[in-house]
Amino acid sequence: MKKNVFILFLALSFTSCSVDDEGPSFEYDIAEIISNNLPDQFELGETYEVTVTYSLPSACHNFAGIDARRAGNTGEDVRTIYVAAIAAIELGTSCDDTVEGDEGTTKFTIPITEEEDYTFKFLIGEAGGEAVYETVVVPVGQPEV
Repeated sequence: MKKNVFILFLALSFTSCSVDDEGPSFEYDIAEIISNNLPDQFELGETYEVTVTYSLPSACHNFAGIDARRAGNTGEDVRTIYVAAIAAIELGTSCDDTVEGDEGTTKFTIPITEEEDYTFKFLIGEAGGEAVYETVVVPVGQPEV
C-alpha cells in the first residue's frame, strides 16, 4: 500500500508541474552612462550619493537597474568601483528598435573607508566585444576649513 501511495505521489508531482513559463521573457543590455556627479575629492569616513545619467539603447528598452560593485575585498580592488546601467527589453513584443532610447538618472551610494584614491569605471559601451569604460579617479583628502 505504501508503495502505491508513493508511486501515486510521484506521478502527481510530475504532472502537476509545468516547465513552460508563459510569463514575459527579457533580454538585458547595457545602457550607456553619459554623465556622473562625482565630487573632485572625497573625505574619509563620509558616504556619498552618486547620480549617473544613462541613455537607453532604443525606445524598446526600459531601465532595469544600476550595478555598482567593488572589484574585490582587499587592497586596491576595494577602491575600484565598476558601474553599469542595465536595460531590459521584453522579447516577443513589437517595437521599433531604430527609435532612440530615453535618458534617465539613477543613484547609488559609496562609503569612503580607505585613505587612497578611488577609481570608478563607468561602463559606456562595447567595442569589438570588449567592455569600454570611462575611468574617473577621485582622491581622498582632508576636509577644507
